[in-house]
Formats: sequence, structure tokens, C-alpha cells
Amino acid sequence: MTRLLAVTLSALLFLTGCTTMKPADFAQGQPPLVLEDYFAGRTKAYGLFEDRFGTVRRQFTVDIAGTWDGRTLVLDEFFRYDDGETERRTWTIDKLADGRYAGQAGDVVGTAQGQSAGNALNWRYVMDLKVGDGSWRVAFDDWMFLQADHVMINRARVSKWGIELGQVTLFFVKPGATPGAG
Repeated sequence: MTRLLAVTLSALLFLTGCTTMKPADFAQGQPPLVLEDYFAGRTKAYGLFEDRFGTVRRQFTVDIAGTWDGRTLVLDEFFRYDDGETERRTWTIDKLADGRYAGQAGDVVGTAQGQSAGNALNWRYVMDLKVGDGSWRVAFDDWMFLQADHVMINRARVSKWGIELGQVTLFFVKPGATPGAG
């Protein structure tokens, strides 16, 4: 029985795609990601959700309006899905010490926790995700990486009970940003 338990736990760890990646691994990454600077003003995102088998299930765009008051970043997000559905989410994100952030949104359970270093941010939270006429409580493990030309790549692993359901991939751009300017 002990051997069966060990094999089962090993399989679960493999399926959940555990990572040892941490923000400090990207401390030297350029350009530096300062969340409140990047998201101040208008930002556009293009994304998709893939299930755990790699099948694209949904595509979407997001228009984001960000305001920063010196302590709190507010992100007003408007989603448009490829099936015509729309959704709005408002994040309130506080900047803490040492590159840490804490955020809340209406469908987020508790407080999201973020840690940044260099050009990366790891953002973790639990969300009541709308699915059909109900919702599923799922965990998000987001990694954002700022690239040149004001492009940011975001990959989020979505899991329930420790089992990966799929991944969200997003590309953020700053409308009107000058290519090659950083």
C-alpha cells in the first residue's frame, strides 16, 4: 500500500507541473518590471485559455485602465471573449516593501500575493471562476515577464485541488508605445 501511495503522489506531482522557479531567479532581468508604472494609463491584452491537453478553449482581449496614487494601483479590466461574452474585473493592488504586492478583486478569494524581481512578477491567488451557470474555485499561479518595446508576456497555470486544469497566456501591449524605446 505504501508503494501505491508513493507512485500516486509522484504522478500527482508530475501532473501538476510543480516548479521551483522563483522571482529572485529573474533579479537581473531587463527591462525592470515596475507593476504600477507599466499598468498606469491604458494597456491592451490578447489572450487564450488552453486546457491541460493543449486544446485552445477560449480566446479574448482585455482593455485595461490603470491608475496609481502613489500607494495603490487600480486596474479596471474589460474582457471581450470570442463567443461574444463580456466581463469586467477591478483589481485594487497595494505596493508593499521588497517588491511585494497584495491585491483584491470581486471574484478573488482573500488576497492575491505578488513578488517581483528584475523583469518578472509572480502573482498567486484563488478565484471563483465563472463556468457556465456556476463557478469553480480555482488557483492561479501567474508569471509576468516584461520584454522590450513595452510588451509583457503572462503565463498563468490554473489548478483545482492541486491538479492543473489548463493555462492562460496573455500578451500585454501599451497602445501608442514607440517600438525600440524600451
